[in-house]
Amino acid sequence: MNQTVTTTDKTKEQVDCLLIPLKDRNLVVPNVTVAEVIPFSHLLTTNASTDWILGRLDWRGTLVPALCFELLNGNPAPAPNPDARFIIVNGISDHPQMPFYAILVQGIPKLMHLTEGDLQKVDAVGMGEFDQLAVSIDGVTAMIPDLERVENVVLTVI
Repeated sequence: MNQTVTTTDKTKEQVDCLLIPLKDRNLVVPNVTVAEVIPFSHLLTTNASTDWILGRLDWRGTLVPALCFELLNGNPAPAPNPDARFIIVNGISDHPQMPFYAILVQGIPKLMHLTEGDLQKVDAVGMGEFDQLAVSIDGVTAMIPDLERVENVVLTVI
């Protein structure tokens, strides 16, 4: 039996993303950017000359620099939070000295399945130097961070 199947379903390409809570804003990044979400843990000291490098984490046998995105972006540091965690970010520039870095977050990231149409560009007050774009997702404002720039500045201070 020979059948022809036609479809009129115009499936939009979805990207799995994480909505990541910070102190007073959210970040949105592709899910593949984040290797793992881990509980807040003790940090090893570092000789970094900047306050936004919080220290280093021993993650799976690799020392990973941990940073505070709010401080890096010129905003005040978040208050201590029992829901704080770290996201382990996959390096995007393939630097052997820093394959991963960690960002302090203020809760559990939320998985979202987004299409390009789900993101509406908005004007946002207080965009920082490391925010690439402000978007609205179902009425929630989020920043798309410039992760390449973040990674490059972390490399200069570790």
